[in-house]
Amino acid sequence: MYTDNHIKTLSPSQLINLGFFAVGIIDLLFLHIFIGVLLAIFKYIEVSCWKYEFNERTVIERKGIFNVERREIHYYRIKSIMVDEPLWMRFFGLANVTVKTSDPYHPEFVLHGVPNGVVLRNELRVTTDKRRKEENVREFDLYNL
Repeated sequence: MYTDNHIKTLSPSQLINLGFFAVGIIDLLFLHIFIGVLLAIFKYIEVSCWKYEFNERTVIERKGIFNVERREIHYYRIKSIMVDEPLWMRFFGLANVTVKTSDPYHPEFVLHGVPNGVVLRNELRVTTDKRRKEENVREFDLYNL
């Protein structure tokens, strides 16, 4: 059995809930029915419980308030990485990083609202290449057979 040393942990930014917070404020100021406020509070707690753990061999996404879901992707299974920076997220230095993998259960892995998406993409690429060399793994794509 191997140990997977922890490198760093990231959380999505609460700014991905900006729309929910705006609806909650409008609800509180004008409508007084508090459903928007409750939804904004729930979304705040949901994002607070959402973590991305970067370990020596894997990336683990942990999310959920009542039912916790953990998704683990080995670095050597990463095929490609895309950084999406919508205009409103660029104002805050945030990005969505989409990772395509060869994992049959998780072919796509999205890191939502993370800071410095391009830097994270470069770190993932370097770590992926390193893990493939250490594990002696080669990726082959077989399309249109």
